[in-house]
Amino acid sequence: TVTVAIIDTGIDTTHSDLKDSIWVNEDEIPGDGIDNDGNGYVDDVNGWNFVSNSNEICTGEEDSHGTHGAGTIAAAWNNGGIAGITDSTHVKLMVLKALGGSEGKGSPESVIEAIKYAEANGADICNLSFGSDNCTPEFEAAIRDSKMLFVVAAGNGNQYQIGYDIDKSPVYPASLPYDNVITVGNLLFNGHLDESSNYGATSVDLAAPGTYILSTIPGDSYAYMSGTSMAAPMVTGAAALIYSARTDLSLQDIKTAILSTVHKLAPLKGKTATGGMLDVSAAIKWTKN
Repeated sequence: TVTVAIIDTGIDTTHSDLKDSIWVNEDEIPGDGIDNDGNGYVDDVNGWNFVSNSNEICTGEEDSHGTHGAGTIAAAWNNGGIAGITDSTHVKLMVLKALGGSEGKGSPESVIEAIKYAEANGADICNLSFGSDNCTPEFEAAIRDSKMLFVVAAGNGNQYQIGYDIDKSPVYPASLPYDNVITVGNLLFNGHLDESSNYGATSVDLAAPGTYILSTIPGDSYAYMSGTSMAAPMVTGAAALIYSARTDLSLQDIKTAILSTVHKLAPLKGKTATGGMLDVSAAIKWTKN
């Protein structure tokens, strides 16, 4: 079993495509108003809301962004909705709402707290579909010192939604140079990066589909969304799938497997470190030398 922490807006855990994919804190008794496991969070059965400091992890429409990413990673297979990349029987999603409001924003402090919660509660992989021009030393350290594998969105360009080189104009956490970070650009159907996708021959590792992605949203519904926020969960889902299937591999091996087996595409040369797009089939067959 693999636990994926989604630090984002909240997630609609009652969605018919997600209800069996959600992580459960077995040490907590639901609804008794007591912090049963003594971790400082009362009734944190499926995660925590770091925006309002409560266990209300879905507040409605503002949680579409996180719910959409969750579906891409682990929506149920064969139930008539969409299908996530990984099997929800073996991969569970920890809901950590650190972004909120009409613009889906949050503070570095909330994200740091969410990262620490995820690690303390056994998460293996962490999806971060957000970015900022600023980075505090504390935020940097939270990622650098974590044992989790982070999959990060490269970002969606400037105010005109034109992608730029984040090697020259860093975005965080996408530009962090750590071994436990994979940064993902938004790939179009034609093998080019979307015009809005940030890029970087050093900072952006690979590309994955991120434009007009159909996935889950609150209210047991579905919607198309576009952006590197949609591309990152593709790689998160792949990492979780491989990690659950290949018990011989470490999380660092998973990163190597994904990046060393990309499908090379000429338009991605010089735009990403690998010059390629995610190839899940090749990655899961990767053999360690």
